[in-house]
Amino acid sequence: MSTQQEQLNFIERHLVFDIFKDFGAGASLESHKVECSNGLDGFMSALYTVQLDLKIADRKQTEVVLVKFMKGTEAFRESSNSYIQFANEIFAYAEILPAYESLLRTSHLVSDVVGNWVPRCYFAKFGQVEDLSNGRESVLALKHLKGDGFQLGPRLTLRRDQLEAMVGLIGPFHALGYATRILQPNVHARLRAGVVDMPFVSDSGKAIFDVLYRVAFDRFYEFYDRQKEQLLKDSDAGFGAAIERLREKYFKRPTQLLEWIRTASYAEDQPESHFATFLHGDYNRNNVLFHYGADDKVDGIKAIDFQELRFSTTAIDLSFFMYMTTASEGREEIYADLLRKYHSKMIEMLELVLRRNQDELTEDRVDQLLKEYSFDHFEAHFKRYAFYGAMVCMHFLPWLLGSETDCAELSRLFDTDMHGAAFHQLSLDIAGDEANLEIFKIVRHAYEHGYMDEI
Repeated sequence: MSTQQEQLNFIERHLVFDIFKDFGAGASLESHKVECSNGLDGFMSALYTVQLDLKIADRKQTEVVLVKFMKGTEAFRESSNSYIQFANEIFAYAEILPAYESLLRTSHLVSDVVGNWVPRCYFAKFGQVEDLSNGRESVLALKHLKGDGFQLGPRLTLRRDQLEAMVGLIGPFHALGYATRILQPNVHARLRAGVVDMPFVSDSGKAIFDVLYRVAFDRFYEFYDRQKEQLLKDSDAGFGAAIERLREKYFKRPTQLLEWIRTASYAEDQPESHFATFLHGDYNRNNVLFHYGADDKVDGIKAIDFQELRFSTTAIDLSFFMYMTTASEGREEIYADLLRKYHSKMIEMLELVLRRNQDELTEDRVDQLLKEYSFDHFEAHFKRYAFYGAMVCMHFLPWLLGSETDCAELSRLFDTDMHGAAFHQLSLDIAGDEANLEIFKIVRHAYEHGYMDEI
């Protein structure tokens, strides 16, 4: 593993020059500086900020770049899936997003659409990185967006314009995955082969997902058993039975449910399996940045952190962020509305690309494909796998509702001893019954919409 000093040396000796070259022969580098980031933003990463003071055509320009390395010991990297996560993130920037840009160009469409979804990428490499260390490493250099006015949204609940911006990005992103499979099957096969599988289950039963979802189920059922009489109404017999069925099937190994969602959703013998595609995988408010216009409404959005990238059901991207960022009050209306808006944005992009390629597809074939991706088919697919979002909220929502002090301590314990009693206990306690009640409301919503019917 690389040390902080080795990472700093790599930035100074190699990366600054590689970034500078991206500005062309007419640019000159006046000065630069490198700073380390020690905040919670680098949960699994070592982060650095590089400022380049440039002169381009006699005009001064300052470019700020965020540089991201893997952190942790070899054992931590293995147990936390860092080697898989960082390999897939680099693959997203180096292969998947450029392939989508290429598809747009060959379809005679504006090719900077994808570039508007993510920060400008200057360097992306995973594996053996010369002059960094002898082991597997990851280096990613992206334009720092704060200077352009982009910022994180609220810690928890998002406004409607923020939520609509999120579905407006992820819908077309998914659509380009579908379009690539339809129009460029060889490219799609290459991209799919390049994504490293990240199973939720492990042979040891002690990997990162085992740890996080063990706590999640322990916490949920302790609260449920303690407050059952207050939580359930007289009409809740079916809901109570669903909770007990979930306990009976998955309490011992919660990750088996997640693994079923991940793999069943793209199995060829499953209905609507064509809705599986390349995902962001961790699409939530802490992994998007918003830009606001004069009216304080969102007029731009960019996604970051593709470390959980997967090939699987789009319900993974959607159910997680919609449950995590919508308030329990009013969720019924806005959740349904967001699903409609997501599908509208997705099908709009898919139809645009397919109809621009009618030298390969007849009009009847395009119409047939669009019917396969209709809202009714999408909704049926989503319903089967949307409990994923409730599962993630079980372990992640308490972190967001917890105090900054508790979050910092959890992060420290996660880095140093995720299998220890202290990490487990704080994970059970953080944010208390406030978080437990919010999780219960999410599970209730999932049950009422049929998301627990097939688990």
